[in-house]
Amino acid sequence: MKFDRIPRYTIVGALCAGLYNGIMIAGDALGVHYVICSVVAFVVNVAVGYALHCLYTFSEKLSIRSFTRYAAALLLTLPLSLGGMYLLRDVAHAPMWFASPFLTGVMFCWNFMAAHWAVVTQAMGRKKGQPAA
Repeated sequence: MKFDRIPRYTIVGALCAGLYNGIMIAGDALGVHYVICSVVAFVVNVAVGYALHCLYTFSEKLSIRSFTRYAAALLLTLPLSLGGMYLLRDVAHAPMWFASPFLTGVMFCWNFMAAHWAVVTQAMGRKKGQPAA
């Protein structure tokens, strides 16, 4: 793993975190349930995050295969996020302005590893002589 990618990942991650938190907090302020806000934020972040990670963080070409891997890897975080939101909002009655950023911080490292796996693993295979999908 190249450590020079970490600052670029952090920039993209911060942008995606801002989008996620903006959607979650604005949705809550409008009275939209956190499950709906989470799904909307997920879709927006998968599209934006994938494109930025390919083009900026990892300098790789966009492909259907890596997009599918990226979306699948991040889909694993959705139940964790919803579970965390349930615990923070419904059980602990924490305000959204706390719950959403807190969960964002918890998921940060997992998302880096998932993005790296989804985008770079395929590229590493091509560099070893395997055909691109």
